[in-house]
Amino acid sequence: MEKKRILVTGALGHIGSKLIREYAKREDIDLIRILDNLSTQRYCSLFNLPIKSGLDYEFIENSINNKRILEKVVNGMDVIIHLAAITDAPLTINNREETFKVNLEGTANVLEVSMKNNIKKFLFPSTTSVYGGAIGLIDESYKDYKPESPYAESKLTAEKIVLDASNKGLNTNVLRMGTIFGTSVGMRFHTAINKFCYLAAIGKPLTVWDSALNSKRPYLGLGDCINVLEFLEKNGKSGEIYNVLTDNFSINNITDSIKKFRGVKIEITESPLLNQSPYEVSNDKIKKLGFGFKDNLEESIKETIELFEGIKNQV
Repeated sequence: MEKKRILVTGALGHIGSKLIREYAKREDIDLIRILDNLSTQRYCSLFNLPIKSGLDYEFIENSINNKRILEKVVNGMDVIIHLAAITDAPLTINNREETFKVNLEGTANVLEVSMKNNIKKFLFPSTTSVYGGAIGLIDESYKDYKPESPYAESKLTAEKIVLDASNKGLNTNVLRMGTIFGTSVGMRFHTAINKFCYLAAIGKPLTVWDSALNSKRPYLGLGDCINVLEFLEKNGKSGEIYNVLTDNFSINNITDSIKKFRGVKIEITESPLLNQSPYEVSNDKIKKLGFGFKDNLEESIKETIELFEGIKNQV
């Protein structure tokens, strides 16, 4: 079996910290190279990596905006999974310049070096947030984009250069991912489901926009996320965009699941909250390619809440 060498940028984050552990189980990989600038201080993502004969890890603490380092890091790789990004949408409102520097310029840097080094596959996780508050069930042909944050804007702009690279010979795919849920060593709690689980666990109320209770948004289980990256690495048609989501869930779907494991206090606000505009996304395209989504919302919520099992706040 021909062995692959995988580079994961931003590999110590919520997705990457789980991915590098799951990819250690693959028999067709002999090197996982990790590039991360540790801006979020998740050293724990490097703890206790699975040890397996014939598999090596390399860790480089640096930035995707350092072209000199990128030349060395990309050299000899077969597949690049480009996770490195600023992803906390609300915080990007007052951090537009830095967001575009990382999410757009950084992506351009990695693409440039990838083309020079004849990378066999380049996977770019984008976001379904590029659609904004779209009406109806949205598929990949939808073009009336309404990104509501610099995060979503920067991802949408970066998509264009990723697809342009495919026209120049680099095998690329864009994955428009729903909001991630599920546990990992390097997980964060700034996204809806994980944040709600945390707040419920410590007895704090969940603040939601009144009209968002029954409206749906796209979500992606972490297990499905990692499986789909491998699937598209092997089966994705170059230059294609794929919506990637386990399902569309409403706030009520989420809170009803949380209630099975912890009490939930909900505070309603009449003011629209950033990143809570409702829209539904279709994942039919990738399903027709042969991928099956398996993650379960309730099971993931149970696993997340169990991380806080020791907390018994009564205040």
